[in-house]
Amino acid sequence: MNSRQRVIGAIERTPIDRVPRYDAFWEDTIELYINSGLKLPEQKTLLVEGKVRNIGRPLEEHFGYDIQTLYMDTSMRFPARLVSDDGVKIIVEDRSGYTAEKFKGKASSLHFISHKVETEDDWDKYKHKMAFDPEDQARVDCDGYFLRTEDYPSWKGAKEIYDAYRQEDKYLTVFGYGPYEATWRHHGYENCLMDLACEPEMMEDMLDRATTMLIDTIEYMVANDMKPDAFWLAEDMGSTHTTLFSKDMYREFLFPCHKRVGDTLKKHGIHFFMHSCGKIEPFLPDLIEAGLDVIQAIQANTGMHVGDLKEKYGKELTFFGNIGENEFRDGKDAIEKEIKDKVPKAMVGGGYIYHSDHSIPPEVSLETYEYAMKILDEVGTY
Repeated sequence: MNSRQRVIGAIERTPIDRVPRYDAFWEDTIELYINSGLKLPEQKTLLVEGKVRNIGRPLEEHFGYDIQTLYMDTSMRFPARLVSDDGVKIIVEDRSGYTAEKFKGKASSLHFISHKVETEDDWDKYKHKMAFDPEDQARVDCDGYFLRTEDYPSWKGAKEIYDAYRQEDKYLTVFGYGPYEATWRHHGYENCLMDLACEPEMMEDMLDRATTMLIDTIEYMVANDMKPDAFWLAEDMGSTHTTLFSKDMYREFLFPCHKRVGDTLKKHGIHFFMHSCGKIEPFLPDLIEAGLDVIQAIQANTGMHVGDLKEKYGKELTFFGNIGENEFRDGKDAIEKEIKDKVPKAMVGGGYIYHSDHSIPPEVSLETYEYAMKILDEVGTY
């Protein structure tokens, strides 16, 4: 059984040999592992339009992950540039419409400095940019969109990259910002939360245009023989203790957007994944109605437990994650207990894919992570 068959089997509840796996790492965690002596496979490359492009990631190959990911740019394509680099921090103007500061190569969050669309007048000025143009550069690439300043390939080049990924036996996802995530990047986090209540018509327009642009990009990919196995929506909607907005507000503003995405994906036979940090369990019934197939990352320190969620929603949803990064930090005994507590319950009858509940931080040693994979091998086999 190859990786693609394994992930499809987990989602569609057909017999598979083991729990599929995937994971994410902070940049300095990868550097730590390499410095600790980790020997990685050779990086696969492809020459596309005169530029060498990395196909796949050696760390993912080393750990036997079953998923590969391309990245969709759902931005308004503001000019992107590196503002400054002092060797410790960088400041970047991002094409999504924000300026932010970040420690270089470190496990750290962004410090947002400004956003392009602060007012309704700004939105009127810029909203034409939230649209798909097939004559523009491609919106899909093997390199991520996060703080990216270099150009995208043409759509012809993107198709070459897609074809190279399809030569692998991995399950292929395309990962990109959802309508809410794309909107707060240019409008601001606090502004979006306030304007859901204070400027609902403007927020509806912002969310609708972001959804349309995303769907138009998916339709273009399918029409040009670039259909992925799944579209993976990045849409953070929760904090540690609760959702960012009420269920009623979700239903009014975001459910119609997610339903449009879900209907499009279902029409083309593409699985619908969503990443959301925070305690989002109250939204799960609506997300199921919107057509969601897979929810990730199921943040463990919110109190969500994949075993409980499986009992409530296991017939409709596949769960992807919930293995706590805090338990990883606490060492071998803690992560062994975490995996043995959750994976056997989650994997019954299919419907579970392994992932940490965020990204592996540099406090987690290579030895601890390798031990976790060993325990996953032991308990995650059908």
